[in-house]
Amino acid sequence: MTTRPDTQPLTAWVEQVRAGIENGRFPARAFKDQGVHDLEQERLFSKAWCFLAHESEIPSPGDYVTRYIGNNNLIVARDENGDIHANLNVCRHRGNVMCKAEMGNASHFRCSYHGWTYKNSGELVGVPYMKEGYEGRLKRKDWSLVRVRVDAYEGLVFGCLDPEAPSLEEYLGGFQFYLDLYLKHGLGGVEVHGPPDHWIADTDWKICAENFAGDGYHTPVAHQWGFNLGYFPSSGSTHSQGWAVSIPDKGHGIGLGHSPDFPAFGGFPDELAAEMRQALSPEQAEVFARTRTAVGTVFPNLSFLMQPFSLVPGEPGVRFVTMRLYHPVGPGRMEMYSWCLVPRDASAEYKTEAYRAYTLAFGQAGTFEQDDFENWTKVTQAAGMTMVRDIDFPYIMGMESEPDPAFPGPGHAVVPYVNDTNFRNLWARWADYLTGEA
Repeated sequence: MTTRPDTQPLTAWVEQVRAGIENGRFPARAFKDQGVHDLEQERLFSKAWCFLAHESEIPSPGDYVTRYIGNNNLIVARDENGDIHANLNVCRHRGNVMCKAEMGNASHFRCSYHGWTYKNSGELVGVPYMKEGYEGRLKRKDWSLVRVRVDAYEGLVFGCLDPEAPSLEEYLGGFQFYLDLYLKHGLGGVEVHGPPDHWIADTDWKICAENFAGDGYHTPVAHQWGFNLGYFPSSGSTHSQGWAVSIPDKGHGIGLGHSPDFPAFGGFPDELAAEMRQALSPEQAEVFARTRTAVGTVFPNLSFLMQPFSLVPGEPGVRFVTMRLYHPVGPGRMEMYSWCLVPRDASAEYKTEAYRAYTLAFGQAGTFEQDDFENWTKVTQAAGMTMVRDIDFPYIMGMESEPDPAFPGPGHAVVPYVNDTNFRNLWARWADYLTGEA
């Protein structure tokens, strides 16, 4: 049993948690605790690379969205030269919020308090009463919006608050191999289809990140209707086939679920499947052609899921991809962002059908979404109970699993797909950040 955080310094408690992870244990208290939430803001979200937007959300000069890294609100904008910038959404004069809309198009942002005006790239260009009030003492170049590091991979724009953090490429650490499954649908890549759904939920973000790092264990229970109606081919034993793959010391993980007799690249139009084979490496094609369901998490809080949707037994259905971000807004509370990704060069008919499948399964009122959030909310609620917060949960599946030597991709791949290996990797990386060792 893990000692509760309020009886000792929180960092020492996290060190104790780290030792527990090595033995397949993780504390319930972590899912609903003010001190843990505050430490995550200070040491995790201030250091890690976090997802901001997809490039297709801001395709034209002047397009912008406002997004978060931890509790920091950012303006993510494409400037007049086509470059993407992320700046803190706070005026440098007296700290007013600069941009109050979630998305739009603007060449400049003007503060509604004293009128300081900035380019969409962040430079201060307009100060009322510049000569009369400041008498030449204010240097505009010194008072730009606070800039945040940005980098991108295949259209995914990430930001990092730490100027000394390793590069995004190093941070992903080989997980790009698996991201391509979601991002290289045809030679033109993917784009978002419509604005993201987003809503507030009384759920801890970490529960969602864990689930999407490859939790095939819950599917036959939480989504039992899928087996009864023929959405899944037969039983939990067949759904569990495949691999659990993690990137050691990085926290990223993916579950690659197989189903017997499922056709290669099933659920994609033939022409799109052919383009995918060109866009992917032979090793990627070998892994992905056999994959029915792919559910993965980029540490800390960005997840993807790809699978076909069909309620006609024996039919592959329509492939869809959901991209989701779990933004923490308090202990045991988060804002959920959910996008649908579609192949950029696919037909309008296929995009519509893929979006429909996404909406039915993982839209805000989707069948899978409702199943999951019912459970996640109850787990979070229970984690705040006086007795529950002092217990540990078991993460001992696959403790003795050896990597599959025949697996062609990077990382630590084990069978079966139902396995706790990815979750121990995720929690170990979480502990690295909270102890300041990441």
